[in-house]
Amino acid sequence: MLKRIKKKLDFAGKKNSRRNAGFSLIEVIAVTIIIGVMATMLMPAIDGAGSKARNAKLKNDLATLDQAIATYKLEQGSIPASLDNLVPDYIAKNKGFKDAKNEDFQYSVSGSNYTLTGSDAEGNTVTSNGSVAAETQG
Repeated sequence: MLKRIKKKLDFAGKKNSRRNAGFSLIEVIAVTIIIGVMATMLMPAIDGAGSKARNAKLKNDLATLDQAIATYKLEQGSIPASLDNLVPDYIAKNKGFKDAKNEDFQYSVSGSNYTLTGSDAEGNTVTSNGSVAAETQG
């Protein structure tokens, strides 16, 4: 008799554990809403990171080109007429240096001075006048 009662209790316990094994619809909806709110809060930070990275790349590319132009000037005695003259001796390969808006840099030569101009991620003009900096350092 006790065995029968024990069997019934064990079976009832198994039935309840099966019913409580999953998540309810309310729990799933609540977790989905919480994840959605957290993702919405993180979006501005993620968007800002992309523009900061593009601006950092812009500054690094301008510095790289300034250094290549300075090296060219030391070896050749003059500033290159175009950025294409730097490839492949002063820049490893022509990566097509672009500004943060993915447009080519504007390079202008005036006598023994040059100016590199590009746009940052916000559309502001960024100018590198490396010829003046090289003259003041030397």
